[in-house]
Amino acid sequence: MSEESQIKEEIGWYKVIFAIFIATDLSLLAWFVQNFEQTSFFILLLCSAAVVAITLILVLINKRVFVCLDRLKEL
Repeated sequence: MSEESQIKEEIGWYKVIFAIFIATDLSLLAWFVQNFEQTSFFILLLCSAAVVAITLILVLINKRVFVCLDRLKEL
């Protein structure tokens, strides 16, 4: 497999992971908004921490894809 194909395949996997994390992040945000008044503070705090962590993971995936695109541009 050529390096170009390998980089394209890696970007494809990142797209799948990115989509899964986007769906998870939006679902957690929706749950947070719907249950804000009914849920304990501790659970809301955990949900907020999960949203922040997943958002940071999304940023890291995005940066990693741009690194792959730069490598692909150099070929």
